[in-house]
Amino acid sequence: MTTDSSMGTKSAKTKRGLLRSALPPLITAGILFLIFRKVPFDAFLQALSHADFTRFFAALLPFSFLYFALDTVVLWYVVRWFHGNLALSDLLPVRAVDYLLSILNHRVSQGAMIVYLARKLSTGLLELTSTILCLDFLQKTHLILWASVGTLFVTEELPRALLLAPVAVIGLWFLFLGYIHGGFTFLGRVMKAPDWRLLRTFRLAGPEHYMGVLLLKAPLLLIAVFAHSYATRAFGFEIPFARLLATLPIIFLVGALPINVARLGTTPLAWIFFHGDIVPAPQLLAYSLAAHLTFMLANAAIGIGFLPRAYRELFGEEIRLSGWKPGYG
Repeated sequence: MTTDSSMGTKSAKTKRGLLRSALPPLITAGILFLIFRKVPFDAFLQALSHADFTRFFAALLPFSFLYFALDTVVLWYVVRWFHGNLALSDLLPVRAVDYLLSILNHRVSQGAMIVYLARKLSTGLLELTSTILCLDFLQKTHLILWASVGTLFVTEELPRALLLAPVAVIGLWFLFLGYIHGGFTFLGRVMKAPDWRLLRTFRLAGPEHYMGVLLLKAPLLLIAVFAHSYATRAFGFEIPFARLLATLPIIFLVGALPINVARLGTTPLAWIFFHGDIVPAPQLLAYSLAAHLTFMLANAAIGIGFLPRAYRELFGEEIRLSGWKPGYG
């Protein structure tokens, strides 16, 4: 009975795992199917054929590589703040491979980066996980704040609820940090965070660190807005700078939702939702897919370029100790 019960439990877990793995591709296919039901495929192909790809790539390819470089610098500063000195050149390979793996699974890519940094810095996995989580939360905070700033300068009709987002986010940060740094009293009970290593970075970080990350991240978004503002003209339309500043951060957030494969479903849907009132849907769909695939392939190229070095640094010691050599089985 015990064996049958354990086998049944394993079978149920396997089925749930397969279902979770199958959901993102199914959702992606479903979103694209619904989009193409509304957008004529011939019009989509026509928008692609009429695009000026020289201008398009001139805007987005340099942006992709610059984004990678600046994003790595932000990670470098944060790692040095909380875990000690590390050369920027040592961080480039793992950040590049993180970009490559994140095309398929963002959590797996973060896990690989944490393992790499733990070996480089001789630091515990949970402490590094705390830092990566903190940086991830600040990334989302910075996007929401910029979306709200952009909304203030937009004359067209956009959801004014965007202006409530920063208030809610700042309020949540105050509650969370109050919980981390000593706790607070609620309904007569003292609420205080446990002394977990997973919360280490949140406890150590001061206002200067939080503001520092937000300021370091700011150029990344502004460069993205400039690049997309220029690249959209290659597809025969133009979106006002302020409107892009208000909507592009939300498009990035929606695209990052872990419900589709490589952001191929939610990203074009968000572009059409926010700009379908001023730009024909076929042009938006063509542009958003072309832009996303360009950025994704550029990330893949960067990752593949650094992959041999990252592999040597992650597994070179094990290979040397085991005596394994290529070609000897």
